[in-house]
Amino acid sequence: MTVNANARYFTGALVKIEAFAHAMNKANVAFVAELGDYTDNPVNSKLGYEQRKAAAVGFVDAAETRLAQFKGPRYHVFGNHDTDQMSKADYQTHITNTGIAAGATYYSFNQGGVHFVVLDAGFKADGNAYSGVPATPGAGYRWDDANIPASEVSWLKSDLEANKLPVIVLGHQFLNPAEQVDALFEPVHTVRNAADIRTLLEKSGKVLAVFAGHYHDGGYQQVNGISYIGLQSSAAYGNDVSYHNQFATVDVRADDKHYLVTVAGNGFQKSYVVNTVLP
Repeated sequence: MTVNANARYFTGALVKIEAFAHAMNKANVAFVAELGDYTDNPVNSKLGYEQRKAAAVGFVDAAETRLAQFKGPRYHVFGNHDTDQMSKADYQTHITNTGIAAGATYYSFNQGGVHFVVLDAGFKADGNAYSGVPATPGAGYRWDDANIPASEVSWLKSDLEANKLPVIVLGHQFLNPAEQVDALFEPVHTVRNAADIRTLLEKSGKVLAVFAGHYHDGGYQQVNGISYIGLQSSAAYGNDVSYHNQFATVDVRADDKHYLVTVAGNGFQKSYVVNTVLP
């Protein structure tokens, strides 16, 4: 297995997404979610802006067409590369988050007795949302400047307080200090105010697990009773539709306040079994 993979194979990813959709139909899962970086940049960096944007939009549309072959609800997490050539508003018009208000980049929904929270850390330190549109406030963002702004933190606090179900959080960038368990992990892959977010999640006493993408090699870490699971990149490692197709199915079982979360990996994706007892 390649360690700390950097290569990207977007064209191979399209075939992988289609295979994933069919596999999820066969598995009869309740819904699917992708954890960000759903598009790519054109190979020719000398293209004008409008040409670059058109190419990136074409990548999103191609990916969404494949994912739409799944016959159930589907959800998206915003990734830092998703606005390399466009605004968040542009990007949102090309994806579908089932039952979620148009334009929302952070939101929550219930499924199967579990409350799912989707976070968006695609904001610069100054609070401006990432944007690939030249000469706009969010332009010039860096992947290592990921922040969850005060308004979203306030929303998260209220959402957790109002909810009575066990919680699973979905995000793109890591919220956990993975450098403590992975010598290759660079802390800049973590949301800058991640410690504040972890405190909110811990105080709620409701969070079973947090899933993220971003760092191609993924990983696992438990921090103060919450399991943080980084899924491995599907557009890295290689083009084989099965052997290099990284995804996971997640099964949640409850026995009173004891929860068993089983993560079954495909391709290079590792599998995990998480036991959690909520207060």
